[in-house]
Amino acid sequence: MRSSGNKPDIDKNTEKKGGKGKLNFFLVFLVCWLVVITGIIAWFLLRFNDFAGKYESQYQDSLPYHTAELITQRFNEHDVGYILENMTQKPQISAFEDESVIEDYVRSLIVEKSFIYSETENSTESAPEYYIKTDDGLIVARVGLAEEKISNLPYGFKSWKEGSLEFYTDPVYEAKITAPETFRIYVNGIELTKKEYSEPVIESELNQYVEPYATVPGTASYLVKGLYKEPEVTAKDFRGNSCDCVYDENTGSYSVGFVKDFDEYDELSEFAISFASTFANFVSCDTKENALDKYFPSKSKTLSYIKNSRSVYTKHGNVSIHNEEIRDCIVYSEDVVYMEVFVEQWMEMYWGSDEPEVLPTDAHVYFVKIDGKWYVGGIKY
Repeated sequence: MRSSGNKPDIDKNTEKKGGKGKLNFFLVFLVCWLVVITGIIAWFLLRFNDFAGKYESQYQDSLPYHTAELITQRFNEHDVGYILENMTQKPQISAFEDESVIEDYVRSLIVEKSFIYSETENSTESAPEYYIKTDDGLIVARVGLAEEKISNLPYGFKSWKEGSLEFYTDPVYEAKITAPETFRIYVNGIELTKKEYSEPVIESELNQYVEPYATVPGTASYLVKGLYKEPEVTAKDFRGNSCDCVYDENTGSYSVGFVKDFDEYDELSEFAISFASTFANFVSCDTKENALDKYFPSKSKTLSYIKNSRSVYTKHGNVSIHNEEIRDCIVYSEDVVYMEVFVEQWMEMYWGSDEPEVLPTDAHVYFVKIDGKWYVGGIKY
């Protein structure tokens, strides 16, 4: 009875020991499984982080502003050659300048300046576009980027290259010139022609004093536009001699006037003073009726007018001519010259002071040459 009562106790102990063994095996399995899963997750996370890093790096490298930065750097290096070589549309150079002027012009716009870039209002993801401008906001260029087909980046990202470069090179200079139509005008050493006329030649109003014996040259107006540099304007007169070309800052134009000297100046001056002296004595009735005839062409209307206007003069004594002077001379052509001639006629009067009466004559005379000889063509009163 006692021994049969002890047996069940032995079985219970045995069951307890068997259950404890099963529990330890499961825990070992669970730990191993967790380690493996954790390792897989860690490996995956490491690979993912590596992928994400490379992806982010490639994405950043694909952004178009990097290309814009490189182009802007060329501007900051003042690389004129790069700008000229990559301009989409080259500047139109007139016949009066050459490419060196464009190079100097571009250099003047970028030298001693620093540049930044900014996206334009027309920029898109598929067609990025940037302004290149000075750090104070002056826009000097527009750059359009294009996809670089042969060197796309991993993950389908695009790489970019310069597609277009529009550099703002508007010409800012022009040459407006007025000159006698018989003169030769040059801009930067190149002679102008009628193609550069800005309007028809204006006929001279002075022809009324020299017709029908000669013609005063008209005024030609020239206009040369599209210049990138302030022009050098020079002129030669009808004889081929260099003459003055004056620039007026108020009107922004050049003017060329007639010359003041010529080879026959002394000869014509003597003739002019002789005429003015004779004219003064003719008016005072101290010469013969035909005293002026030798100074005028035959059938001169001016001479007829002078003779018809002669009237009786106050009685007086002797007259003499003093202080002869040529006050002005303008050479219009080989056969037309203007002179302002001044003489004083001293006249003894029968009344008043013992000092002579001084009568000035200031004659504005247009001389014409006919068959190699000078005559009075007309007088401007």
